[in-house]
Amino acid sequence: MRDMNEICTNCGSSAIFQQIAPFTFVHGGKETTIDDERTVCGTCGSIVYSGDQISRHELAVAAKIRELDGLLSAEALRRIRLKYALRQTDLEAMLSIGPKTWTRWERGKVPQNKAADTLIRVLATDPEVARHLMMQANIDNPAADAVFAQIDEDTKRLAEANLRARIIASGRNMDIADMAQHAINAVREARHELGVQAA
Repeated sequence: MRDMNEICTNCGSSAIFQQIAPFTFVHGGKETTIDDERTVCGTCGSIVYSGDQISRHELAVAAKIRELDGLLSAEALRRIRLKYALRQTDLEAMLSIGPKTWTRWERGKVPQNKAADTLIRVLATDPEVARHLMMQANIDNPAADAVFAQIDEDTKRLAEANLRARIIASGRNMDIADMAQHAINAVREARHELGVQAA
């Protein structure tokens, strides 16, 4: 008995072959093309996709849409999640998205929308936003809590170093209000620097 993958499901011919050919689809009102792997019948011209080909097709289409829309890649989403030691379910709760949505985004099967992408970029570069969303969603994740505690320690260390350098550079005694303002600015700069470095 022949493997059904070796015969055409349309005409029964065994003259099938793998082909990489352009596949054109419309996104955002514009046509775009990807290289697409498919199985073609040399007799009747029927085109079919095997399970693996379907998966690669979905990944290629989603990657092209991400590229066209300027969205974060699936790998970037994974790095952002791991940066804060978050679980996929944590991010689904934080972003108020459905079950398995983050999983599909991170696996590359489905591109995230622009609004979600914008929020993800913000939380990737601003740990305070990530922490706020986590707290707002009532997420209990000791590993993520430890990451945020380390970010706080790093922020404090950078702020102290920045303030110390500023006091030394001024060569004078600074008043408390001025010192406090510099401390606040130093904390903001340190948090921004930490967010940018880790992104």
